[in-house]
This record gives sequence, C-alpha cells and structure tokens, in this order.
Amino acid sequence: MAELADLVEYLVASVVDDPSQVRVSVRRDPELHFKVQVAPGEEGRVIGRSGRVIQAIRTVVRVADPNHRRLRIDLVTPER
Repeated sequence: MAELADLVEYLVASVVDDPSQVRVSVRRDPELHFKVQVAPGEEGRVIGRSGRVIQAIRTVVRVADPNHRRLRIDLVTPER
C-alpha cells in the first residue's frame, strides 16, 4: 500500500509547479482511499481538462496495484 501512495505522490508531483507541497494520505476502508493535497491554486493542474489528468493518474495506479483492489483518489483542499 505504501508503494501505491508513493506512486500517487510521484505522479501528482510531476504535474504541479511546487512538488514539495504534495501530501498524500491513504486509508483502507473496503477500498483504498488516497487523499491528495497540493499547494493552493494548483488543483486545476491535477484535475486537468475535463478531469483527464486525475483520471489518468487513477488508471495508472489501478493498473500498478498487484491485488487489483478498488481505489479512490480524491483531491482535497486545505483548510483555510
């Protein structure tokens, strides 16, 4: 599970301007649930046009999971 979290962090960090602000937390309920936090104003880079970037990240992580579990990757905004 930690390897998948590292993969999510790597993929998200590769599309944002400030990769040092990327935070990924993972929780296992019936499915893997990744919560991704980026610097303010960079959410659009992670989402992409019509959600294409975040969907591509989900696809890559889903394929990389050796157990083929259900997973969710959500972009969360920091509390202000």
